Amino acid sequence: MPRFPKEERLKGSKDFKAVFQQCRKLDDARLALYIQFSSGPPARLFGVSVGRAHGKAHDRNRLKRRLREIYRVEKDRFREGYRIILIPKRSAVSGSYADLRDSFLSLAKRAGLLPRTMPPVGTMPPDGDGMRRPAT
Repeated sequence: MPRFPKEERLKGSKDFKAVFQQCRKLDDARLALYIQFSSGPPARLFGVSVGRAHGKAHDRNRLKRRLREIYRVEKDRFREGYRIILIPKRSAVSGSYADLRDSFLSLAKRAGLLPRTMPPVGTMPPDGDGMRRPAT
């Protein structure tokens, strides 16, 4: 399984502050998504911030791994040129992978990252369209 590349990560506090200064915030019951579209060279940068209020370290790390994996799997569907910070709410700790994925994709669609017409979850478009398929 490919890993989440380091060159696509928001790492330092400077990177996070730059996004927070000029961003658009979208949220739902489980996640808050902060997005900044870049006008420079197309970049795909992603960061997750999970505070201590989300439980013990193993709970926070599990949540971060889930969110990074959801992004890694779905990022090929997104348009280029953005920086995203994802901040889970307390209800996300008890949420399933599917709940988090649905929440993230609905926020991404509202933010304009996804195309307007998206196939329903679980359906497969015809081959040759460039979309990633789940392993069977």
